[in-house]
Amino acid sequence: MQLNVRDLSFTYEGSYTPVFNHVSFHVDTSWRLGLLGRNGRGKTTLLRLMQGLHAFSGHIDLSLQPVYFPFEVADPEQLTLFVMQAAAPEAEDWQLIRECSLLQLTDDAIYRPFSTLSRGEQTKALLAALFAREDVYPLIDEPTNHLDAHGRELVADYLRRKDGFLLVSHDRAFLNRCIDHVLSLNKSDIWVMQGNYDTWEERLTQQNAYEQARNEDLKHDIRRLEESARRMATWSDRLEATKIGTHAADRGAIGAQAAAMMKKSLNVLHRRERAIEEKRTLLHNVEKVGELKLTNLRHPKSVLIDVQEGQVRYGDRIVADGVSFQLRQGDRAALTGPNGSGKSSILKALCGTGGALTGKVNIAGNLVISYVPQETDSLHGDLREFIQRSGVDETLFKAILRNMDFGRELFDQPIHAMSQGQKKKLLLARSLCIPAHLYVWDEPLNYIDVYSRKQVEALIAASQPTLLVVEHDAVFLENVCTRPAIELKL
Repeated sequence: MQLNVRDLSFTYEGSYTPVFNHVSFHVDTSWRLGLLGRNGRGKTTLLRLMQGLHAFSGHIDLSLQPVYFPFEVADPEQLTLFVMQAAAPEAEDWQLIRECSLLQLTDDAIYRPFSTLSRGEQTKALLAALFAREDVYPLIDEPTNHLDAHGRELVADYLRRKDGFLLVSHDRAFLNRCIDHVLSLNKSDIWVMQGNYDTWEERLTQQNAYEQARNEDLKHDIRRLEESARRMATWSDRLEATKIGTHAADRGAIGAQAAAMMKKSLNVLHRRERAIEEKRTLLHNVEKVGELKLTNLRHPKSVLIDVQEGQVRYGDRIVADGVSFQLRQGDRAALTGPNGSGKSSILKALCGTGGALTGKVNIAGNLVISYVPQETDSLHGDLREFIQRSGVDETLFKAILRNMDFGRELFDQPIHAMSQGQKKKLLLARSLCIPAHLYVWDEPLNYIDVYSRKQVEALIAASQPTLLVVEHDAVFLENVCTRPAIELKL
């Protein structure tokens, strides 16, 4: 079966910039298809259009019923099994339990209220319900955001055994592990290709290199044409000037020669204009990645954080015990552990914003910490209000956003209308604007596109800040961490 998109156009109400403009492509619904593109390029919008949630022009032909993941849970206090039954009403209980088993979701979790499950367990339960259904086309949007490293590997292997879905994810290792085709939303066209993330990145790198080289050749041609046009215009002007003081008959001949010279000059100018137009359309898919910067403060003490025999406790329940680690100046360390092991609570406690960490916790005096929270739910208002609340330099903040491919037209949008990736970029940009001894980032890459992930990796390599991060992108951690992970256990 095929998903056929023909002449698709769509623009959000109140916007002047189309998300899609006469787009056409077709894919096989049996493919394990990864949907790639920068934040704001239209990935989630495409999923919404496929579900018929917005009016559009053109055609989307799909014989299967598209089903979006993650879907809303009407009553989270119900047993997880009942939530799954409501999500997959045609499925038998044994089918739901089979899918749960493949995702290592225990019977204990299935028969507990859905609200008591960790976010990772909830993700697995909803995926199990999704794939227990038949004759549907799964539209899977960012399934890894609440999965720990083991959970991501498990879900990737689970998806690799399935046929037919459309997956939005920015986790490079995850994509490599589970997709076999790519649908790429580029700056001005769309690619459909066989392969995984690495295959796509190799093609994009080659395309960028070709277009950049062609651009240099074109610039050389334009300079040559411009010089030729100037010479031709000068010669015709000089020839026209010789008419003064000559006989009438001679003036006519000179005028004709000047006109011919001017015609040649205009031809050269037209060639130059065509070359300039070619240059403008040539770099249609080059993704320009700006350079990010941060101000890394030096602290007089070498040990910035020292935690010994720490505990994370929620009421009477201890979720992490024996938490002990030191973070020295210049360290870049990941705090790892299963979902629900207290990672975010530890970061919040170190930043003085709450959390439930007890024990011997020593923080260097006058330590300046720049924090990126995990959630974006608290963001509201417009960009100017966000900047004022954050107390950061507006010029620097906007420059960082622009270097992360945050369009100028977004500066006037209310924050609630922005994509999750764009909201996360606001939090990252705010953190980078704050000179700090220590950067504490809680899942900073959720919803962030792969280009921006690589930007952040390059920034960390160049600036070498002290960093404590909770993040499940294995490639990112491998590229930035300088020491073994600080591992929490339930």
